Parts: sequence; structure tokens; C-alpha cells
Amino acid sequence: MEIFTLLPALMLFSFAASITPGPNNILLTYSGSQFGIKKTMPHLIGIRAGMTVIHIIMLMGLGHLVLANPQLHLTFKFLASGYIIYLAYKIAFKHAKNSLQPQQAKPLSFMQAALFQLINPKTMATLLSLTTALTLPGDFYWHSAILGVLVFNIVALGSGLSWTYFGKVISTKLQNQAHMQKFNYLMASLLLACLPLIHLN
Repeated sequence: MEIFTLLPALMLFSFAASITPGPNNILLTYSGSQFGIKKTMPHLIGIRAGMTVIHIIMLMGLGHLVLANPQLHLTFKFLASGYIIYLAYKIAFKHAKNSLQPQQAKPLSFMQAALFQLINPKTMATLLSLTTALTLPGDFYWHSAILGVLVFNIVALGSGLSWTYFGKVISTKLQNQAHMQKFNYLMASLLLACLPLIHLN
């Protein structure tokens, strides 16, 4: 069938888009290092749920409304910038504020992770590509669209687990307080480095 000619391109794009560093993967690495894989799972599943809902909405044609409305698009950019700066601040100064009360530290919840996708610039860019360049016209549109949703979720779930596992693996090297603080600064800096992406999309 013609639809399966899309499969290799879908798999390659999904892998490239989901494995490369971005706000989600940086936060998953941080969460894996701080809380472990099990406690990070609601965060990971929340990412997938949020992206899937947005993906389906874009497939229905509503995604182009944001791009066609410059003011709405600008509002999302400011929200994204503000939230990323807030998260970077929390990560960078976590131990300075919570060293006496580490039990208060929590990973992102399912809902927080899902809602973050609304202002995540990499999410929007990835899903717009999936809904335009990687769908077929005419009668095959929804068949190719559903295939894209399935393939992207399977591949991205594996990528997200890989970043979370990487965080868990390096956590053993972060027992030293000085090493942990340097790691936190690095994760915060990488998050801030994502800010230019917001203004390029």
C-alpha cells in the first residue's frame, strides 16, 4: 500500500526529532537523575499525552490557526520563555533552597508535563512537520495521519526512556554535593539555551 511508503521517513524523522536535546529531554534527564525512572514515569507519560492531543488537533487543521495569528503566536512564545526561565531557576538553585527539606522536591506531574507541551517550541515545530510534510493527500490523509501518531509515540517513548535512564545512570556520580550543583547548573544552562528556538519558530 502507498501508505507504508511513508513508514521509513516517519521512523527516521520521529527518531531524529525525539532523541535530540530539547526542553523535554533535558527535563527528563534531570528528573531521572533526581527521582529515578519510576517516579519520572508520570512526567514521561504526560509528555506523550500532551503531544498526542496537540498532534490530533493539528491534524484536524486547527494548528495553523496559531501560525496564522501573529499575536497569539507571540503570546505563546512569551509564555514558553517565561516558563523555561522559571524551570531553569528552580533547577539551578534547587539545593540552595531545599537542602534542608529535600522531601519537598517533586518531579513534574502528568498534568504539568502535558500542559507544558502547549508552549514547548520543539513540540510545535515537530508536530507541524508531522502533520504537513509527513501525511498523504486525499483518501490516504487520515490513514497516514494515524500512522504518524502511532509511529511518533512509539519512537518518542523509547527516546524519552533513554534520556530518563541516562539521568538515572549518572545519578550515582552526583552523590557529591559539588558535582550535583554543577550538574544542576548545566541542566539549567541547557534549558536556557533552548530559548533561541522559541524565537526561530
